[in-house]
Amino acid sequence: MSGKSGRTSCGKNGGTEMNRRNHLRSLDVTRISGADPNGDHKGNVEGEGSDGVLPHRRLGWLKSLTLSSDLLILGNAADVTVTEEWISICTRSLPQLRIGNAIVSPKPPTLEDVPAWIRNLEQEVGQSAARYGRIVWEGGPAEEDVYRAFKDASFEPYDSLSMKADSLKVRPGATGVPMQAVQSDAEWRELLDFQIRANQVTRSSDRDFLAARLDLYRTESKAGNGAWFTAHADGCVVGCCGIALGNGLARLQGLEVATSHRGNGVGISLVSVASEWALRHGGTRHLVSVVDPDYHARRLFESVGFRPHDLVCGVVPVDSLTSPAVSRRPEPQLPGEEE
Repeated sequence: MSGKSGRTSCGKNGGTEMNRRNHLRSLDVTRISGADPNGDHKGNVEGEGSDGVLPHRRLGWLKSLTLSSDLLILGNAADVTVTEEWISICTRSLPQLRIGNAIVSPKPPTLEDVPAWIRNLEQEVGQSAARYGRIVWEGGPAEEDVYRAFKDASFEPYDSLSMKADSLKVRPGATGVPMQAVQSDAEWRELLDFQIRANQVTRSSDRDFLAARLDLYRTESKAGNGAWFTAHADGCVVGCCGIALGNGLARLQGLEVATSHRGNGVGISLVSVASEWALRHGGTRHLVSVVDPDYHARRLFESVGFRPHDLVCGVVPVDSLTSPAVSRRPEPQLPGEEE
C-alpha cells in the first residue's frame, strides 16, 4: 500500500472532510491507500521485532499479529489511515467485512473514551460500514464499566486470538478426500456455492456479500498473494481453507468443513495442505491463524503445533451478528470429537 495524502476516508466529504484533514495534520498522519498500482502493499516492513511480531514500518505503533495479518487478507482493497492515537481501516467495496472496517487503538479504552470511539468508527468508515465494523485495541481487556458502557450503546465484546507456528506437527488427516487448489472459474463458483451452503445463507444480500468477499480473495490469489484449497467428496466441495501471504507471514483464513464431514480429519488436511503450500512460497517464516478464543478451531490449530501469540480485544455492534454471512458459527472439530 502506498501513502497518498490526497485520499479521503469512507463516509467523509465537503467541509467536514477539510476539517478532518486539518485535525489529522496535527496528529502526524500517514495514509496508506489500497489502490496501489505497484501492488506494494506488503513490502513496507521492518525486520522481525524482539517479540516475534513483524511490525509494519508505516503502521506506526501497531504490533498485534492478529491485526497485521488481517491486512494481508485485505490486500489492496483497504484504505488505512494511521495517526498517533488510532488506525482506521476502511474497505469501501465491502462495508459488511468486519476486519476491513475498523478503528484500532494502542491501548484499552477508558469509560470516557466510549462515546468518542463510537463516533470515530462512524466517521472513519461511514454509517453503513460501522453497522458491521469493529472497535479493537491492543493491551488486553478493558475495565468492566467500559464494557457496560459499550453494551448500553448496543455493542458487545468480540475478541480475536492469534496463533503462530513456524512448522506443522504431522497429524493424520482425511483419507480418500482429495484436496486441490482453486484455480478455474468453475472451481471458484463451486467454492462460493459451498460457502453459501456452509453459512446457511438464504438472503440475497448475504449471498452478494459472500460473492464480493470471494472476489477479493480471488483477486489476491491471482496476484500471487495467497491461495484457496478445497476438499471434495462424492463430486462436491465439503471443506475449504484460504491462505494470505506477505511480510514473511502466511495467514490461514476461512476454514470451513461441511457438517457431514466433521470429525474425520478434513479440517486438519486443509490446514496442512494450505500451510505446506505457504511454506514453499513467498519467503514464509511464520504461519498464523486467528480464532475466537473459546471455539473448537483453537484446539485444531494447537494440535498441529500452533501456539497462542496475542489477544486483540474489542467490541462490535450487536446487530452485526444477526446476519448468517457475518455471524459467529461453531468451528471445525478435531477428529474424534463429538458434535
